[in-house]
Amino acid sequence: MKGGNGQSSRRPRASPLYRLIENHFEEFATVYDERFARRWGYSRPVVARVVEKYFACGILKHGFAWVRCGSCKYEFLLAFCCKCRYSCPNCHAKRLAIWDL
Repeated sequence: MKGGNGQSSRRPRASPLYRLIENHFEEFATVYDERFARRWGYSRPVVARVVEKYFACGILKHGFAWVRCGSCKYEFLLAFCCKCRYSCPNCHAKRLAIWDL
C-alpha cells in the first residue's frame, strides 16, 4: 500500500518494538509490582493506557482520515496516530521533525 507521498505505508505491527510489547506486556504488567516496584515504584495506570494507544497507532481499523488532493484528486487513507511522544517511535519522530522546522 502506498501513502500520499509515494512511499510505502507504515506497517506498525511489523516493527520489532510492536511485537515485543505485544508478546510480553501482559506478563510484564502482571509481575511488575512483585518484581520491580520496590526499586522503581508501583506501576501507574497511565502505562497501560499508553500501550493501548500505541497498539492502535497507525492501524486503519482504529480510525483514519480520507485525504484527497484538491488539484490532482489523488486519494489515500491516513491512519490516526497515538501522539504519545517518547513511547511511540513514529509519533516521536514526527514531533521532532515538526519541531526542527
